[in-house]
Amino acid sequence: MRVGEPVTVGIDIGATKILIGSVTRQGDITHHARYGIDLSTESSLKGSIYRSIADYIQGYGNENISGNIGIGVFGHVDFEQGDWLGTMRLPGMEMIHFRDDLKQRYGMNVAIDNDVHTAALAELHLGKGREYRHFLYVNIGTGIAAGIVSDGRLIRGASNYAGEIGHTFVGRDMEQCMCGSSWCLESAASGGGMINRAIRWISDYPDSRLASLIQSGCITSMDIFMAARQGDPLAMRIHKEFIWSIGIGLVNLVNILNPEAIILGGGVMRDRWLLKELSDFIYQNSTGVSRRGLKEISLTELGPQVTGLLGAACLAWDYEGTG
Repeated sequence: MRVGEPVTVGIDIGATKILIGSVTRQGDITHHARYGIDLSTESSLKGSIYRSIADYIQGYGNENISGNIGIGVFGHVDFEQGDWLGTMRLPGMEMIHFRDDLKQRYGMNVAIDNDVHTAALAELHLGKGREYRHFLYVNIGTGIAAGIVSDGRLIRGASNYAGEIGHTFVGRDMEQCMCGSSWCLESAASGGGMINRAIRWISDYPDSRLASLIQSGCITSMDIFMAARQGDPLAMRIHKEFIWSIGIGLVNLVNILNPEAIILGGGVMRDRWLLKELSDFIYQNSTGVSRRGLKEISLTELGPQVTGLLGAACLAWDYEGTG
């Protein structure tokens, strides 16, 4: 980084934390800070967000901030107006006018989008997306969603809701999803969905090594995959359902969108051993033409902890001159 080089403030608002950082045009993070988020009420949510931003701006305001802020949030966003419209995690939430509020407070231009869209922009500008014109960034974590890039452009759709593959149909007899349906991909293949399945099925597997973790309330998707590798029958069943469900979802995307690459991110995909099994499923079940066009299936190289932060900064760069 050159002394005095301008930086952009990126803000990644997730369901469990807020990450704010200063990012150079080369993608270097000069400073960053992590804050807690309170989803108990709409008021507490807004308070935790605005306090975090104020603390960061005050602490690093002596940097050469370019005058732009990019924000990635979970849920539905009006990209054109700069408003957070709501999230299934807080039903009845009123929209937050981020662009107007922060412009008034700090005099900075503000761009806001869905966090998976921003992660796809990070890949487009700084990651694997620089090698491809047509690719998918797929986040598999607490939820499941895709950022779709076609001909070098992020596809947002009519309501900025393109890529919500977590709510596509994969079968019946699933755990009920936050959207109200009982047949969503998220119910089978998200981190929370797999944990719910472990809790639901543990009575059929009383000797499972997952039993004590479930009882303590400390079970994670990583625990499930580790137990599956060790031959635990319950964990193996959940793992098999995961590969089938997410595999079908991605095969459908490949056959519909004909991407050159699939880049996978999110907390569930931290278990790198899943990549080969999932890749084999996709290549074996995609149509011939789509399969030949798919040059790569890989994990993000940007780092799962900072992809959203980098993507938020990339969003601000794309927004420059339009705010």
